Amino acid sequence: MVGRILLIILGLLILLIFFVPYGVDAGYEEGVFSLRLKAGPLRFRLYPKKPPSEKKLAKKQKKKEKDEAGKKADADKKKAKKDGKPKPAGEKPAGTDETITVREKTVWDLETLTALAKMAVHALRRFFRSFRVDLLKIHYTVAGSDPYSSALQYGQLCAAAEALPEICGGGVRNRDIALACDFTERYPSIDARIVLSVQLYKVVHMAVAFLAEYIVWKLKTRREKKAAALSEKEDDNGRQPDQ
Repeated sequence: MVGRILLIILGLLILLIFFVPYGVDAGYEEGVFSLRLKAGPLRFRLYPKKPPSEKKLAKKQKKKEKDEAGKKADADKKKAKKDGKPKPAGEKPAGTDETITVREKTVWDLETLTALAKMAVHALRRFFRSFRVDLLKIHYTVAGSDPYSSALQYGQLCAAAEALPEICGGGVRNRDIALACDFTERYPSIDARIVLSVQLYKVVHMAVAFLAEYIVWKLKTRREKKAAALSEKEDDNGRQPDQ
């Protein structure tokens, strides 16, 4: 009974890990860039970092002084040991080993590189299609020294904003696009934020698809090479080789 409950809990945890959305929350608001990682409802701030407390700063300084003192003591010991022990004649410099042989790099032909490039492009397409844009926020205020140029730029941006839903399609869940024009300011201002998310099972599916495509290409290449070798052998012998 207990084992069955543990298996159910383990299965639920695996489903949770594979179906919880993971992603990135990046933004530039009020002149400050921010970057956070997300896992479901959780957020982990990467930048800007939280300022450390005075207690942590004092602890870090104390540890730094201790490390510096230890490094200095080790350096003094090594120097004393080196001065007291002469270096034998004919000794090879440290880090050289004549027995080590360097392997030659594998030479990739054009056909192999082309096939791998096509598979990489397919994988990248699947990778970007698996992402979902949860939020796209763009607040832009047009400004400049020339009012005519500012008005012209504002009209162009409004036309581009109207075409944005057709370009994005259904890939963006929430859009917050706001454009304005300020003739009293000399410099434009922008606030932007994007939240991307992807579920782990989609990444696994992408990796499996790439691996399957690679195996199919490998088997096909092997068959073609085998057929070419048999054909060459038949031409050399002038008869059908024994099967």
